[in-house]
Amino acid sequence: MGYIDSMNTQYRGSVVSRVSAAVAVGLGLAAGFAAIQAGVNPQVPFYGWGSITATPAYPIVGENTHIQVVVGNTGDEPASNVQVQVSFNDWGVTFSGWQSIGTVIIPSIPAGGTATAEFDHVFQNQAHTCLEALIVGANQNDDLNDDRGQINLEVIHAGDSFTYDVPVRNDGDAPLDLLVLGRCQIKDAGGVVDGAHPCKEVVEVVHLEPGEEVLVPIEVDLSGLLPGQAIGFIVEAFDLGAPDPWAPANRNHVELVIVRETARNLKQDAQAILTALAPQTGDRALRNRLEAAAKHVQKALQPKGWADDSRLVRAGGAAVVAQELAAIRQVQGLLESRLPLALKVQLTDVALKLTDADRILAATAIRDAGGSAVAAARLQEGDAARQQGDYEGAILSYFKAWQAVRGD
Repeated sequence: MGYIDSMNTQYRGSVVSRVSAAVAVGLGLAAGFAAIQAGVNPQVPFYGWGSITATPAYPIVGENTHIQVVVGNTGDEPASNVQVQVSFNDWGVTFSGWQSIGTVIIPSIPAGGTATAEFDHVFQNQAHTCLEALIVGANQNDDLNDDRGQINLEVIHAGDSFTYDVPVRNDGDAPLDLLVLGRCQIKDAGGVVDGAHPCKEVVEVVHLEPGEEVLVPIEVDLSGLLPGQAIGFIVEAFDLGAPDPWAPANRNHVELVIVRETARNLKQDAQAILTALAPQTGDRALRNRLEAAAKHVQKALQPKGWADDSRLVRAGGAAVVAQELAAIRQVQGLLESRLPLALKVQLTDVALKLTDADRILAATAIRDAGGSAVAAARLQEGDAARQQGDYEGAILSYFKAWQAVRGD
């Protein structure tokens, strides 16, 4: 019969701005291009960091991601008509293997030179995703052993509502009629919270020919989740053509679990990363900057500035943000300096956690105030700045959104 993908997938992260932003983007160092050799040799280093880039570094579900692939020619002759294909594999989500994003033809790459192939793609599923660049054609390519590069991405979700497309596929050799049911429950440490159903239920009959697949969208409202609570969404499919559609052999299901983080918890996570990184470096100047950033985040966590884990007190909010800005300036400066890629990956995670936290503070204040067009505009400005890697600008915009509804 058909089956539903993404079995027992779990996501953890901030509800308001991101879900599952905790895993590092990747630790592979760019291998670089090899020495000049005879003939024509277009290549992409296998560990593609620096040669394959995605903007934003954490792609957001439903929003455009710009992908660039730098292809080098280590031969002593020009390479012509170099065809570069980019594909992705969202392991364990769609089970579709490598899925092509597109192919770009580079007309010519001079001997010893480089050229860039550019792609745009909108990822549909939140997942740990591999991005692959492959040279699929080039005139007189003398070495086929270095034509593939790969990086890892974390595709994440942004927004107060969570939409996920569950693939349902018929892998049999006969048509199928399936009853697809979807429902959700709020859970906390004590189990299911009675009477809480914060999502649109799914009741749908789908007809699938052999090999056909449909995407069943589920929608979850995340704004009502309390800290520490989770939403469990179960999607089930029953074979209506079977003598007993409800028998276990004729049922397939998937459960998605989304756990809420708070602004304060994200800041604590950022402080923990900075504190752990400082002793690992032998560079005193670098260690001092990491320790300074950690201390500023620690000061931003002082209880007098917080009403609860996702709300600032009216009088103390500005002081919290001032410390946050001092910390992010240190982090932003380090990200723009020459540092090992593995360290930059962790510092990017710090910057994302801090901006995520401030977005939660702003969005919570807007929701508490019943909405504000001015605050919503500042929130969008912050999102745009964060997407461009301007983390200081993002925090400033989120603070202005908070101010707009606090009356300051």
